[in-house]
Amino acid sequence: MKRKTAVLLAAMMTLSLTACGSANQTPEADTSAEAGTQAEAQETVPESEADTDAPAAESGDDTWILAINATFPPFESIADSTEDYVGIDIDLANHIAEKLGKKLQIQDMQFSALVPTMQSGRADLIVSGISPTQERLEILDFTDSYYYPMNSIICAEGSGYDTLDTLTGKKIGVSMGTSYAGIAASVEGAEVAELDSTPLVIQDILNGRCDAGIFDATQAAVFVQENEGLEMHIIESDITREDSFAIALPKGSPYVEQINTILAEMMEDGTFHDILVKYIGEDSTTQYEEMLKTLDTAAES
Repeated sequence: MKRKTAVLLAAMMTLSLTACGSANQTPEADTSAEAGTQAEAQETVPESEADTDAPAAESGDDTWILAINATFPPFESIADSTEDYVGIDIDLANHIAEKLGKKLQIQDMQFSALVPTMQSGRADLIVSGISPTQERLEILDFTDSYYYPMNSIICAEGSGYDTLDTLTGKKIGVSMGTSYAGIAASVEGAEVAELDSTPLVIQDILNGRCDAGIFDATQAAVFVQENEGLEMHIIESDITREDSFAIALPKGSPYVEQINTILAEMMEDGTFHDILVKYIGEDSTTQYEEMLKTLDTAAES
């Protein structure tokens, strides 16, 4: 597996996320009681124990319950103008559903609730920037990977936290239930704050409750673009299968291979390319696709 090259890092830093169709949420002021409570959360909630208020799935043979966490632009968010769910993952899921003759019913929830919701039979698939970690593979099935993200640090402008080593002894915010918590926990002496959503992490960085946060680099570029006083730094690291985004399905699902076939077709015929262009622009999509060619990724399991 190759290390990211300097060219790769420079290209990701110049991401331009201004294409039409991307409806991104700007974190609101921290005025709710819930926001205040979650900003103080320090302990990891295991996915197997996370609470969820999602109703029991009422999907028939032709309807799938799609579980998402719509605080992750440009992959999934809620459009301010229409309140529709939009993003790369939403378009991807809709295309797959159409190919399989399914309708989608979306349920939005905290990221940490996605896996237990599926385990309890309340969701048919998760398309929400979820990674096929070893822990998750024990209880869920995953398709082939469709996106290989890179990680980044967001901090207050001028802080200069440009590597994980510079975060030694600092308070690092992450979205609860994500793989970023493990990255943060690997930093010596760091205090890890797991919050309900990535916008809450941004809020805590802006108001000084967290020194920095760890995010997907594509999402980080959106947040830095929309919020003054922030800077981002790509974390140089290897990209593995566990870091990728894939579609989660119930254990033993008969649809894994069918969806893999559709994903392969989307990569081959340019459908996924067009989805990326819609949300991150032609230049950024081309940069991403070129970057993938410079990397050795772990074999699909």
